[in-house]
Amino acid sequence: MNAWVSSMLGDYAYQFYVIFANELQFIMAALFFCLSLRRKDRFLLRLLLGLTAGDVILAVAVYLRTIMDSLFMRIIVTMLQYAFTLPLMMLCFEEDITLILKSWGSSIAVKEIVGTIYPVLQVILGYDPHTTLNILPLFDEAYTDLNWMIYLGMHLLMYWVIWFVLRRHISREPLGQQSRLQALILSAGSVLLLSVLGAVTSHYRDESLALFICSRIFTMTVAVFILLQYAGLEFRSRAGEDMAMMERILSEERKQYQQIKESIDIINMRCHDLKHQLADFSGRLTDREISEMQEAMDIYERNIRTGCEALDVVLFIHQMACRQEGITLTCLADGEALSFMRTRHIYALFNNAISNAMEAVRRIGDPEKRVVGLTVAREEGNVAVEVVNYYEGQVPSAGETTKADKVHHGFGTMSMRYIVRQYGGELITEARGGMYTLRAVIPIPESAPEKS
Repeated sequence: MNAWVSSMLGDYAYQFYVIFANELQFIMAALFFCLSLRRKDRFLLRLLLGLTAGDVILAVAVYLRTIMDSLFMRIIVTMLQYAFTLPLMMLCFEEDITLILKSWGSSIAVKEIVGTIYPVLQVILGYDPHTTLNILPLFDEAYTDLNWMIYLGMHLLMYWVIWFVLRRHISREPLGQQSRLQALILSAGSVLLLSVLGAVTSHYRDESLALFICSRIFTMTVAVFILLQYAGLEFRSRAGEDMAMMERILSEERKQYQQIKESIDIINMRCHDLKHQLADFSGRLTDREISEMQEAMDIYERNIRTGCEALDVVLFIHQMACRQEGITLTCLADGEALSFMRTRHIYALFNNAISNAMEAVRRIGDPEKRVVGLTVAREEGNVAVEVVNYYEGQVPSAGETTKADKVHHGFGTMSMRYIVRQYGGELITEARGGMYTLRAVIPIPESAPEKS
């Protein structure tokens, strides 16, 4: 009886050592990927409570593994260890569930990657991972406390290295609605797949060292694939949100275009009627007054005609602003070359391009440099759009703005690039020698799409 109890206590101690070491690795990996998350109030107390609950799970796992050493039980215990860190994160960090899921899934994948690197290093250095934790020639004992400390310390170092490499790609922005479901499915699938792979590898590790290493490398490959899926998920979510935002901006600019066009049509119609009525005022107004009225009406009728109505509207409104602010706007444009583009895209592209150029020259003191030049021409099956202006100071990058309203501005270059890419084109900007050039080259399709 005493021998049986001693044997059982020995099994429990061994299982405790193994499972506790695994649990520490899960916690270390998880905490690295939670460094960017916001902590909840009383973080240390919450962490202590969570770890206490983890001890209960650990005790259950030790008991289950001791009384039943089967493949199925190994899978269950591994899944328990994986699952433990998720509620711990939710208890300690105040973030969107998708951020916690990304951190949780990433930490699990990294734990499996490191769990492969270490035994591979042991084999390379001439040690058998089946019989020892040793990785340094100074310590020959198989399972001493010092070897356990070196083992966990090496894992901690590798977690830090991987986190340090990935930290710039870890975003605190929550995923979009569709990506949230994908993140949940990816996390659940990752836990299930890695649990099975880890349990199978562990269960048959004594069969062959070569088979064990190959299994670990395969598990690491799956973990790397999972990390890439998380990165791709975030990229697709950001791209989807950016696309939706750009479409909203273009929709608003389309409404703006319609309103401006209607106003211009009304003004031109009124001016046309009023010119024919000027003769009736010859006895009541002086020649100077009539001349001033004639000149004011000519301003509205002297708008540039390019062969593209949407471009004409943009040029009309900016011509008016340029006259008032002492800016020279020159234009040499073949508007018919833009016939394959949607009206809203033409308006948004040129409105943003000219607005940005005018914003730059407004800050120039020399009146001779307050010039904006626009050209639109066909070039070997493409339409080339070029806007040139002088500038002073630093040119804002895409997404930045010099305007006071940072919320509603700063998307000009981003939306222009988005529009140009819709047609398979390329947008290039260059600032050199005080001259800023924006150039868009868009291939002209053989068949034009329906415009809207």
